[in-house]
Amino acid sequence: MVTRLTRYKQIADVMMNYGFGIVLDEIDPEATRRKVFFKKAKPDERSVYERIRLGLEELGPTFVKFGQMLASQTDRLPPEMIKELRKLHEHVKPVPFEELRPTIESYTGPVEEAFAYFEKKPIAAASIGQVHRAVLHDGTIVAIKIQRPDIGDKIATDTVIIENMASRLEKVNPMAKAYNLTGLVGDFTKMMRKELDYVTEGKNADIFRRNFRDKKGIKFPKIYWEYSGSKMLTMEYIEGVRVDNADGIRIYGYEPKEIASRGFSAYLKMIFEDGFFHLDPHPGNLRVTPYGDLSFLDLGAVAIIRPERRDLFIRLLLAIIDNDVDMLIETFQKLGVTIKEEYMEDVKDEIYYTLFDSESVDISSVNPGETIEEIPRVLNKYDIKIPDTLMSLLKVIVMVLDIGVKLSPDFNFYEESRPYLREIIEHRYLSKKRLKRSTSSMLDGIDGVLKLPKIISRTLNNISTGNIHVDIVADDVKELSHTIEQASDKMVLGLVASALVIGASLVIFSADIEYTSWLLYFTIVVYVIAFALGIAMLVKFLFYDKKKR
Repeated sequence: MVTRLTRYKQIADVMMNYGFGIVLDEIDPEATRRKVFFKKAKPDERSVYERIRLGLEELGPTFVKFGQMLASQTDRLPPEMIKELRKLHEHVKPVPFEELRPTIESYTGPVEEAFAYFEKKPIAAASIGQVHRAVLHDGTIVAIKIQRPDIGDKIATDTVIIENMASRLEKVNPMAKAYNLTGLVGDFTKMMRKELDYVTEGKNADIFRRNFRDKKGIKFPKIYWEYSGSKMLTMEYIEGVRVDNADGIRIYGYEPKEIASRGFSAYLKMIFEDGFFHLDPHPGNLRVTPYGDLSFLDLGAVAIIRPERRDLFIRLLLAIIDNDVDMLIETFQKLGVTIKEEYMEDVKDEIYYTLFDSESVDISSVNPGETIEEIPRVLNKYDIKIPDTLMSLLKVIVMVLDIGVKLSPDFNFYEESRPYLREIIEHRYLSKKRLKRSTSSMLDGIDGVLKLPKIISRTLNNISTGNIHVDIVADDVKELSHTIEQASDKMVLGLVASALVIGASLVIFSADIEYTSWLLYFTIVVYVIAFALGIAMLVKFLFYDKKKR
C-alpha cells in the first residue's frame, strides 16, 4: 500500500519532470530544497498544456479523472487548456481475475456455481473497475463491472493530497483563488465518492429505464440486483459500436445523422422533461446496437433539475436559439446569476456579438457548441459566477453537439432544438396538471378577494374604536372605501370569468370523457357567460367609471 508521504514524492517527481518545479515551490518551498525531491528540469519544447495532460496521465486514474472534470470548466479555464485536457485517456492495465475473485464471490458465492460461464479476460478496463462478460444459468448474457481491489483507499489518498495542494496554492497564488480551485476539488471529491458506489449507478439505470420505457430506439441496461452490490454491478450485456463510429453504424444499416438526432432528442427529454440527466456523454459511454438502438452506459454521474428550473433552462436554450439577448440575461438572473449594473451593457454587447456572429455565417461552418461555450467565458470575464447545475447542463449539451457534428457534419442544432422545445412548452403549459394547478391558485385568489371586505371592515372598525390612530379626513376615508369596493367587484368578476374558462377547459382536457350533446352545449354556454362578463367589465370600465370620475 502506498503511503501518503510516498505518494507526495511521486507527485513531486512528476511535476519536476514536466517542468512544473515553480508550482511545487509555491505549494511547498522546502520541497524543492530537499534532495529527495530535487530534480533538474530538462528543456521541453512541448506546450505547457500538453505537459499538464501528460503529467496527469502519468500520475494515474485519480488525476486523469480530475483532469477530465477540469475539461468541463469552459467558463474558468483557457480554451487551449480545455482542448488539451479533452485528450485525456485512461491507460489502465487490467487486474488479474484471481485478484477480483474475492469481491465477486462476496456477492455471488463460488463463481463456477453462480454462473454458467464466466469470461476471465476483461472486455473493458477503467480506473475504478473493469468489465467481464458472463452467462447466467438461464442463458442470459451479462456484463459484470467489478471494482479494483483497494481502489477506494488509493483514491482517498490522492483526493486528500489534491485538496491540500489546492488549499496551499490558493493561499499563495491569486489566480488559483480566482478559479476557486478548492471548490473544484471539493466537487471532484464528491463525484469520486459517488462513482465508488455501484449501487448508485444501478439505481440511476433503473430510473432511466423507467423514464424511457415508451421511447423506441433508446436503451439502458437492465440491472440484475441479485448479483450486485456497492463494489460489483451485474447488468444486461449490450453489444454494439461506439456512437462516434460512423462507418460501423452504416455497416449495421443505419444513418449516423438519424442516430445523432435521436441521441440529441434523448438528452433534451432527460433535461427538460424528466429533470434527470446523464452527466458523462462521451463517445465511450454511448453504443449503437446491431438493431439500431442507442444505448447509454456508465451511469454513475447524473444531475437533477427541479421542475421550476427546467422551465428557466428551456427559456435559456430558446433565447440562445432565437438570439434573444434580453431573454437570455433575464433568465440568467432568475437562475441566480448576479450581473452588476455597471457591467450590464457590456455583457449584453458581448453576448449579442457571440450570438450574432454564429447567426451571420453559413450554418454549416458554425459549431454551435463553441457558441454555447463562449457565453460562460463572457460571464467569467466580468467575474460573474454561474450555478453548477447550469454549467453541467451547458457542458452536456456541448458534448452531445460535438458527437452530433462528428457523426454528421450537417447536423443542425437549431433545427433540431426549436420545434422540440416549443412542443415541450405547449405540452407543459396546456397540460391537465398545469390547468389543475392554475384552478387551485384561482380559487385561492377568489377566496382572498372575498375576504377583502371583511379585512377592510375590521381595519376601519379598529380605526374608529381607537385601536389604530390615523389622522385622515373623513371624506378621504369614504373615497378610499368606495374605491376599494369598486376594485374588489372588478377583481371578483374577473376571477369568476377566469375560473369559468379554466373549469370548462378542464372538462375539455379531462381524459376518458365521451362528449354527449348536453355536455358540449354546457361547455359552450360557460364560455359565452365568461365572454359576456368580460365584455360587461370592459364597458363598465371604459364608459360608466369614466363618467363618474
